[in-house]
Amino acid sequence: MSESTSVPRDVDDARRRASSPPWTTASTLRRGVVGGIVGAAAVTGLLIGIGRRAGTAVRPLNATAYALLGERADGVWGVEMNVTLTGVLVVLAVSVVAGIVVARLSPPHRAARALVAAAGASLIGYLVHVHVAARADGGLSALLSLGELRALYFTYAIALVIGMRLAFSQGAIA
Repeated sequence: MSESTSVPRDVDDARRRASSPPWTTASTLRRGVVGGIVGAAAVTGLLIGIGRRAGTAVRPLNATAYALLGERADGVWGVEMNVTLTGVLVVLAVSVVAGIVVARLSPPHRAARALVAAAGASLIGYLVHVHVAARADGGLSALLSLGELRALYFTYAIALVIGMRLAFSQGAIA
């Protein structure tokens, strides 16, 4: 093919992006990661608030590390950097993975679909937490009441939708 009849690469890429559904592009990953980070921040804040009300601000974060550290994380009441940091990373990783799943299930610029997908993901997470994770002797499900777990997953769903909307704000795009 001669150079005069070939399509410029940027035009070809634009055509390919235009022909594929928008929720299968890299924007899905960005929406999921941003939404997951905002959700993780909200959940971390809620866990610190629950812990502070009980007199031990970081104990709920330490309890999230139980998934990776086991009994070593369960008895930590104060800040112990390796346990507390592991707890924060567990919250962040789970939130970002759930955010990517929700972003994949909901097309961009569809707040209602994103809300339904986030509510569904939170409901599934709550049910798994209550019926599977609660069988463990330690961790977050042994520390929090059912009402606190409901508040946790409700907060995450709302924060996830807000975060996915923020991913498309002008400041996030620039």
